[in-house]
Amino acid sequence: MCGAEQGAVRDYWRNIMHEKIEVLGISVEKCYVEDVMECVNENWFKEALSTYGVINMKLLMAAQEDEKLKKYISILDKAVVDEPEVLKAAGVEDKRLEEEASRHGFFSTLFWFLSHYKNQVFLLGETEEDTEAFCHFVEEKYPDIVIVGKDSLQEAHADQIDRVINEINSFSPQAVLTCSRNMGIERFVADNRKMMNTKILFCLGERQEIQQETGLKKGWLGKLLEKSTFKKLVSQYNEENEDTGKGEE
Repeated sequence: MCGAEQGAVRDYWRNIMHEKIEVLGISVEKCYVEDVMECVNENWFKEALSTYGVINMKLLMAAQEDEKLKKYISILDKAVVDEPEVLKAAGVEDKRLEEEASRHGFFSTLFWFLSHYKNQVFLLGETEEDTEAFCHFVEEKYPDIVIVGKDSLQEAHADQIDRVINEINSFSPQAVLTCSRNMGIERFVADNRKMMNTKILFCLGERQEIQQETGLKKGWLGKLLEKSTFKKLVSQYNEENEDTGKGEE
């Protein structure tokens, strides 16, 4: 491939990267797992902290009533859609993106990356039980990842938050990995990410892979109800905004 052809290919993919995925009034950049990981690789060598997180139905629905969660989504360097239902709601037809979301491609690729480079990480969960399950999962599935420390938010009062931040900073890990069931982590990150002494922050959201460790994996009925609620909310939001648009014409 000649230089001109290579340039054309780069421009093509750059234009795709600037496309947006918009659901319930929240907009994030459309990007593939490979593109996100390239960005992660570049940011290891930068001074500023970079933050990555997954976008799913539960987060989008909660953000409708929580400005802090909207702020969290807006500060992410890259946001990875982790459920195909979100793409469908946004009207995005992209087989590659749908497959990555269905198979949770970011999660598996990220852990391969951290394991391959034997990175030093700090694990953070909402509760002690979540953190222990997270730690057990990483130790069993990815033994080459070096866990330098772990902690949980427990009660999100000021003293506890300061203690957690100090604990993270005492290790200066290459990356902080978080898992969250009730989005307490996401709210914590929205307010405190700049205070953490680490290169990269990965917010992995609610992970069934990890919840299996505690026996709290969401059942099929719960997931079905979540999908139904999300679909209704998106339909209602779109109808209301269509009506608003007609009124302004």
